[in-house]
Amino acid sequence: MVRSGTGEGHAVKESRSGNWSPGLSDAEKTTLFALAKDTLKWCVNGQRGDFDFSPYALTPLLKTTMATFVTLKIRGQLRGCIGSLTPVDPLYRSVHENAINAALRDPRFTSVRPAELAEIEVDVSVLSPIRDIGSITEFKIGQQGIILEKGRARAVYLPEVATEQGWTEEETLSSLSLKAGLQPDAWREGARFKVFESVVLKDKDEL
Repeated sequence: MVRSGTGEGHAVKESRSGNWSPGLSDAEKTTLFALAKDTLKWCVNGQRGDFDFSPYALTPLLKTTMATFVTLKIRGQLRGCIGSLTPVDPLYRSVHENAINAALRDPRFTSVRPAELAEIEVDVSVLSPIRDIGSITEFKIGQQGIILEKGRARAVYLPEVATEQGWTEEETLSSLSLKAGLQPDAWREGARFKVFESVVLKDKDEL
């Protein structure tokens, strides 16, 4: 069981960008989402000491190393998004760390304030293994996240970004180039691409 008051009452919705799934049970989804929400409250309200993981049912799958992103929004507008493309931590700890980073360390935003917590919408993305593609024609917009690399420049969009923005493939790649600090048409020549799929967990009340 998750800690009383943290997971109860939260119906968690899973959305897959493609066919890949980490295979989380309903209980594991609820635990993972509750952990993200609890971490957010804990860090924004001024954490003291170490976060207590003991009340959470950390199954072997939740202890498996996976890459995650945590995205925060207020009324549909981005408020913070931090994650890792490479699996470096157990799934539960990756979500915990990225919830802290999204709330307090996204350089695009000021730190989330306690007064904002009631409005914050949380998305937890679990990423599939990343793979190279030989040509941008292999990119499946809306189904795959995309990583652009050119020289030292690098940028990434999660699978849902293009869909949420209503972008075409060309608009997605142009925006991604700008995000990497390049010209909007930089993706057309000399760039390398990698793709991945994701599973997004969110509160059903947000849908």
